[in-house]
Amino acid sequence: MSATAPTPDPPPPAADPAPAPPARPPKNAKAKKAPKPLHQVVFHTYPKLIFAWPIIAIGLVLWPLSGGWLPPEVCGWIFLGVISVTLLTLGVDLERDHAVFWAVVFLAVFFLGKWLDARFDGFTLLGDLYRWLANLDVEYSPPLGLALSLMLAPPYAVMLIYARLQHRWRITHNEFEHYSWGRADDSLARGAKRVRSTYPDLLELLLCGAGTLVVYSATGRTELRRIPHVPMIFRVRKRINRLLESTAVTHRHDDVLADELDDESDGGNRHEAENQAHHNGNEPL
Repeated sequence: MSATAPTPDPPPPAADPAPAPPARPPKNAKAKKAPKPLHQVVFHTYPKLIFAWPIIAIGLVLWPLSGGWLPPEVCGWIFLGVISVTLLTLGVDLERDHAVFWAVVFLAVFFLGKWLDARFDGFTLLGDLYRWLANLDVEYSPPLGLALSLMLAPPYAVMLIYARLQHRWRITHNEFEHYSWGRADDSLARGAKRVRSTYPDLLELLLCGAGTLVVYSATGRTELRRIPHVPMIFRVRKRINRLLESTAVTHRHDDVLADELDDESDGGNRHEAENQAHHNGNEPL
């Protein structure tokens, strides 16, 4: 008999590779901090004088530029343009649709005049109007612009302080509060309400980012508060959205909720006992 060759032993199983160490963040990378919880939003509303800041600023800006950096005629037209836009902002509420309409009318008149000037040799309406304005020789007076800015600065500062004291709004998870120092405070329980931002004046939006906050009831049919002239309304509305989307739970809220549940439980047990007594033919005393 021939000898059978011994079967070789199977190789031992390969050891599992050691787990790779976790990747370390780079030294310069900063950990992203979670946003702080927002418990209230405080903002102020202002009278229409808040939109007069371009007149104060342009006098201070053109004072060193006139004569040296810019010609007096250019400074004069810039000064008149700023004053015109500011006066329109203070006196007229220019809605978006109206602004688009007047822009279309202006462009139509402008291009129509250009076409008439090119089509008819004797028609030079726009050219004559431009030459008439150029011949006015409008020049900017630095002392006049600076004096106007300095005269408007004190009332503007008083207006800012007055608005801080009289038109302070505070919105929390539970209520809308209006503080008026020395007069009265108004509070409106929030519940489940809607807050909408509107822009009744395009010029106010351009000068101060201002708009109007409108507070509606939960159904959205009843207007509860209208808060006009809120500067930087985009930033205020963003904070209000963060506040209304978050949830604030306090111990007092838990206690009130427990009391309400106990009252409902007691009422349910009493109602069940009355039904059982009525079924047995006994009326409760």
